[in-house]
Amino acid sequence: MQSTARIRERERHILAVAVELLSEVGFDRLTFDAMAARAGVSKTTLYRRWPGKHELVIEAVRRRVGFSFTVPDQGSFRAEVLEALRLVSDWLRRDAAMLRTLVDAGRRDADLREATERQLARPLDGMWEEVIDRAQGRGELRSDVDLSWLSELAQGVLTNRILVADVPVTDAFVERLADEVIVPTFARRV
Repeated sequence: MQSTARIRERERHILAVAVELLSEVGFDRLTFDAMAARAGVSKTTLYRRWPGKHELVIEAVRRRVGFSFTVPDQGSFRAEVLEALRLVSDWLRRDAAMLRTLVDAGRRDADLREATERQLARPLDGMWEEVIDRAQGRGELRSDVDLSWLSELAQGVLTNRILVADVPVTDAFVERLADEVIVPTFARRV
């Protein structure tokens, strides 16, 4: 009988292989055969743990993210926006190939799109909601603006720049986005 630590290590290895292959060949061409061969395990080992490719890929993506989308209280809306933008841009940069594949496959696969939304989009939205809640509590936000745009605006700009245009996001870019777009749009003028 294998030890729990060995089983966990093998599972981590399989999930890492799934992310590698997902980034290399895309979701549609990703197979249990290829994952088993690269991971050095049998297909039976994969099916014992995951009923299908969707479940394995979603768990691999969830574990790959490996952190919660959380911005600690920074004391000001601007500081929290900067922290959130850096967190999102670092993640997008690190996982760009995998995310492009998931977005593309999600257009054709409603189950994958829903699982991706549940594992990634909702936690991201939750992070922005916390930033908004704290800023509202400090009286920093405008009352005449739809705050639900904040998440879509911030993530849309970063996603376009990193995943579509394949242009680096520098600290200077993040500060410009915060200072020239997000803060003036949502923060109260002092």
